[in-house]
Amino acid sequence: MAAENQAPRDAKVVSLILRSLGIEECEPKVIIQLLEFAYKYSTEILLDAVLYAEHANRKNVTSVDIKLSLQTKVGRHFVPPPPKQYMNEIAVTVNSRPLLMYEDEILLQVPPAKLALFGLEYSVIKKDSETKRRIY
Repeated sequence: MAAENQAPRDAKVVSLILRSLGIEECEPKVIIQLLEFAYKYSTEILLDAVLYAEHANRKNVTSVDIKLSLQTKVGRHFVPPPPKQYMNEIAVTVNSRPLLMYEDEILLQVPPAKLALFGLEYSVIKKDSETKRRIY
C-alpha cells in the first residue's frame, strides 16, 4: 500500500478503474502501459481537434471538433468484435470438415526439417524404445 500512496494521481485513477472492473491485482507495468495509451490517445484526439478547428477558420476548439476527431480515431484504435452470428457461421463451416485420421500409431506429425524454425531434424522415439532421450 505504501507504493500506491506514492503513485501519481492518474495512476491511482487507473487503478480505481481497474478495481471497478473487478481486477483486484495487476503488475505495475500494466498501469504504466494504460497511462501511456491514455496519454497518446488523448493527445492525438486534441491535436486533430485543433487541426479541424483551424480548417474551419476558428481559433478555439469546440466540442464538434473533438467529436469529429473521436469519430475518425474510433475505427483505428477500437475495432469491435465480429457479430456472434457471423462467428457461429464460420465455426459451423470449419467444424463441418472432419479431422484427419492417421492410420499410423504415431499421433504426432512432425513438420519437415525445411519448415522447422532452425532446421533441426526430429525423430520420434516409440515408448517401448530403450534409447535415452536428450532434453534440451
